[in-house]
Amino acid sequence: MMLQNRSIPLVIIFGLITCGIYPLYWLYQTAKGLEDAGHSGSGLDPVLIVVISLFFPSVGYLLFGMSADQNLNSIKMQRGMPTSDNKIMYMILGFLIPIVLVALVQNEINQLVPANN
Repeated sequence: MMLQNRSIPLVIIFGLITCGIYPLYWLYQTAKGLEDAGHSGSGLDPVLIVVISLFFPSVGYLLFGMSADQNLNSIKMQRGMPTSDNKIMYMILGFLIPIVLVALVQNEINQLVPANN
């Protein structure tokens, strides 16, 4: 599975239109893509993150934020790009305001993946 350049406003709109179903799809696709591309061995299975998010959304997105930061930094190191430690911010946003976490992570991915991909 590969990372995809997605429109952040459309991700948010689809989440609202589908009453939260699209964010679960986005969460799985993004977690799997980051895991495959990052090779960081974070140990958090994307399916587990989605299942936790179904019952405890704040906890699922908190775990996703922790994993996403690690994998994004791994991808950046592989490409010789500067890394940043956003783990705490991602975890707090994942717990309190998941939609902001989604926007920030998708923005990071959009900077790493060409628009025509």
